[in-house]
Amino acid sequence: MSNTEVHAEADDSLARNEILTDNEIIRTVIAEEEDDDDVSPVNPVKISHSEAVVALNTSLQWAEEQNFEAHKNMLLRCLRDHAFELKIGKKITDFFWTLIMFIHLHM
Repeated sequence: MSNTEVHAEADDSLARNEILTDNEIIRTVIAEEEDDDDVSPVNPVKISHSEAVVALNTSLQWAEEQNFEAHKNMLLRCLRDHAFELKIGKKITDFFWTLIMFIHLHM
């Protein structure tokens, strides 16, 4: 592309751009934010409790290797422990649900 073509393209770009007042800029930004509300999540895949425990264990190990402050490591431990409790709770619930269904079917 020659210099003339580059300058012509830049001039076209400038001609298309308009100068906006403060109020017009605000209205444009608000309209764009409202459009963002309609966007669906990029990753609708649900993360299991087991996957969360593994990820948090890895994060905790990394944080300890980086010598993070104790309260930050405690936060990761707390999140990991909660994910583990959810994982165990689901397994117990599944077990009892299966047991109830087995008993019900064999009565």
